Amino acid sequence: MKTYLVTGATGGLGLEIIRNLAKNSKNKIIMAIRNMDKGLKIARELSPNIELLELDLSELSNVKDFVRNWDTKLDGLINNAGIQFVNETKYTRDGFEKTIAVNHLAAFMLTIGLMPHLRGGKVLFIGSATHNPDYLIGKMFGFRGAQYTSMDDIVKGKDNGASTQQMNRDRYATSKLLNTITAVEFARRYNEFETYVLDPGLMPGTGLARYQNRFMNFVWKNIMPVAGYFLPDTTSTRRSGKTAAWIMETSTNRSGEILSYNQKPNRYFWKDVVLNEKIGEEVYEDSMKIIGNFL
Repeated sequence: MKTYLVTGATGGLGLEIIRNLAKNSKNKIIMAIRNMDKGLKIARELSPNIELLELDLSELSNVKDFVRNWDTKLDGLINNAGIQFVNETKYTRDGFEKTIAVNHLAAFMLTIGLMPHLRGGKVLFIGSATHNPDYLIGKMFGFRGAQYTSMDDIVKGKDNGASTQQMNRDRYATSKLLNTITAVEFARRYNEFETYVLDPGLMPGTGLARYQNRFMNFVWKNIMPVAGYFLPDTTSTRRSGKTAAWIMETSTNRSGEILSYNQKPNRYFWKDVVLNEKIGEEVYEDSMKIIGNFL
């Protein structure tokens, strides 16, 4: 039996990943989540091979306790959890801007902490083409691409003079750039396990817009799923979840690959930055320094 750990698994893309992995009765799936009641309901509906563990990714001390208590071999870790804010800047108890803390630092720390248990396994990070300043669909939704300066400035949420809404778009895009760089850098450094990035495309209806106002939430959940049929690079959580499970279960991919929801190599990632070895080393070393205070 193979064991997979999935974060952010109670809705949206994470739930579809769980559904697809659960189709194989030989898979054991562990949901690392905050809402245990919701997780229990999902487990009862899908498979007796699903287990629940509580994990709050906004608290690095909680991530530390989680990895210290882990004692099971892992065949796959899917760093799916992600957040995006709109009209306010939020910080964790550790003083880190929350988007970067959850989307990047926690995923990075979870991977590093579980590394001894991942030999021969796979790690999947969730990316987004919104990190690329030349991505046209991202521009349509107000994204101007990642604003990578230094890890120190990014985790502190330093103001660059833009509106709060724009800064939060930037933070989300930047976190996805960091996810993508991290996966590529891990592939350079480690042969013990494989790392991948999935760009799941635009998936209307997911919980990513939960911090938007009521009108935007209505549009996202009720209108965009229909309008999405007419937009390029728009898909569904069902399709992207199937691809995530495929990445975990197939042996035809190469560590460090960045893949799209259609199971093909992604053509939108920011190559000049993502593949830059100096930047990759910088992101890795600076992230290690930050999480080093918690490990």
